[in-house]
Amino acid sequence: MKPEPKYRLIAIDLDGTLLCPKGQVSGRVKAAIHQAVRGGFQVCFATGRSYKESRRIIESVEHFDCAVFVTGAIVVDTSCHKVVHRRLMDAELARQVCAFLEEKKQTVLALQDSPASEHDYLVTAGTPLNQATQSWITVTDSTIKRASDLAVHDHKHTLRVGIVAEPGQADQYRLGLLEHFGDRIACNGLTVQSHRMQVLEVFEPAVNKWAGVQHVASRHGILAEQVVAIGDDVNDVPMIERAGLGVAMGNAPPQVRQAAQRVIGHNSQDGLAEFLEELIEEHGAAVAAR
Repeated sequence: MKPEPKYRLIAIDLDGTLLCPKGQVSGRVKAAIHQAVRGGFQVCFATGRSYKESRRIIESVEHFDCAVFVTGAIVVDTSCHKVVHRRLMDAELARQVCAFLEEKKQTVLALQDSPASEHDYLVTAGTPLNQATQSWITVTDSTIKRASDLAVHDHKHTLRVGIVAEPGQADQYRLGLLEHFGDRIACNGLTVQSHRMQVLEVFEPAVNKWAGVQHVASRHGILAEQVVAIGDDVNDVPMIERAGLGVAMGNAPPQVRQAAQRVIGHNSQDGLAEFLEELIEEHGAAVAAR
């Protein structure tokens, strides 16, 4: 019996990893992904974005397979637009988190499970949208519905709740949420450097990119140690730490690089493509030697 290949699935983050600083996919990165697929790898995108927010990117790469969205809350077979896994937020927990943030006069965004909902986000009414939130809605091409009090909403379609703020401003709220809710939540503070904003996200505690990647891997009988996970931000740490090979981009912050077994080139210098090309070459040599 031939031994299993060392790695079979490559999980790739989008912003800061697949995408260059201008938010585009380079020709070299696209070619490397197609080469990996032809070489026998399963390639799975894993992003904090929703499926709607990611479709333009996926279409530009022209790779359609199961992918992880909303930091693991949703897995979609992008070849047929079918949701194969979802983890909604507990409604009471969502209400309590919204109450915590609204009491601090924050405009909360509750991401909805489209197309179950007519709108991408429910947004706190009665408070003005700050510049960062307005930019976020524009950048993600999202539709919103203002809701008078998310602290009492039914939240039957809510995947995550959070706020958008200027860089650094969301940190105090993240610390307050963790102190108040503890292990009842998963909470990420993500900085979007290209648009000078910080996104604070709150999920069910079981939601993370690794859980989503594991769902995809299990569909193909792929073991955790056969997964390569590549990312650049704090929401990538769970998959970087638990994959067989965890890889951080050169542009990742220190805590992400420290979690990785390997640090590769910057996303402005086709660091992902260079790594994939090396991985494909090593995989091909190993297959030929068996």
